[in-house]
Amino acid sequence: MMESKIQALIGIVVLVVVAAVLFPLVNTQIQDLTCSTGVNYVGDSAAGIVGLVPIFYWLLVALVVIGAAIVGIKGAM
Repeated sequence: MMESKIQALIGIVVLVVVAAVLFPLVNTQIQDLTCSTGVNYVGDSAAGIVGLVPIFYWLLVALVVIGAAIVGIKGAM
């Protein structure tokens, strides 16, 4: 029972570490898309929306962590 909670906690920590390691890649791509001198510039009309992607990235990570914690804790009971 306790091992299951520990496994869930380790899984959550690994998920957060992987998300943190991948964030610079996401952020670099977003900067390229929103910078007017970038090769892949999306334009003025879409740059504001594309600039919100890092916020939604971390929101998704937080929701997955919360969901995994709830499932891990309830599954261990």
